Amino acid sequence: MLDVLYEDSALLFVNKPPGLIVQRAYDANEPVLLEMAVAHAGPLFMLQRLDRGTSGVMFFSKLAEINARLTRQFETKQIRKRYLALCEGELGERQTIDAPIARIGPISFGVRHDGKRAATSVRPLRARDSGSLLSVELHSGRTHQIRVHLAAIRHPIIGDWLYGFRNAVRPMLHAAEVALIHPLTAQRLRVPAPPPEDFSAAAMERGIVSRGEDILTLSECS
Repeated sequence: MLDVLYEDSALLFVNKPPGLIVQRAYDANEPVLLEMAVAHAGPLFMLQRLDRGTSGVMFFSKLAEINARLTRQFETKQIRKRYLALCEGELGERQTIDAPIARIGPISFGVRHDGKRAATSVRPLRARDSGSLLSVELHSGRTHQIRVHLAAIRHPIIGDWLYGFRNAVRPMLHAAEVALIHPLTAQRLRVPAPPPEDFSAAAMERGIVSRGEDILTLSECS
């Protein structure tokens, strides 16, 4: 079932569950987020993506005439994307990781001096020896950027089988919020998405947060 976070005549925001692919790949019978969204709202334009294992907010455009305005917002960094991540170890220092990223394998990327510029801001919300809860903002849009940057500073995302360890059901990365200028009204629009149960459970299991704590509220108030 499609989890709609916000919808109007121009935009559709949904909360993508982990494990769901965004676009059709090889399996003709596999559920696809884009097809579910089209079945709900009619023809749509996709301007962003999330990895299969990443959960959280994504938006679609309903109108061809607004796509150039949205693309321009991406280019001028007016679209703000904030993520929540659970990482290995105690990461207690607020920092910006500014390190170029390049492809290093068929499906993997890494920090390389000849890569494309990439910058990621990291704000610790809870830091424990057993793991840390982070609020993360992207200042560029490279593939696997958060995963690569956190692995590069030796704090890979919990469950990241590609850049860290296969010790959770998926990489614990959640797109917690998207904010943009509405292309029709010119008003600021902010759409948050609560993390799924597996994310909260992993944080509690590691003792990063207490049972009953609202992680989304914690991230907004910190």
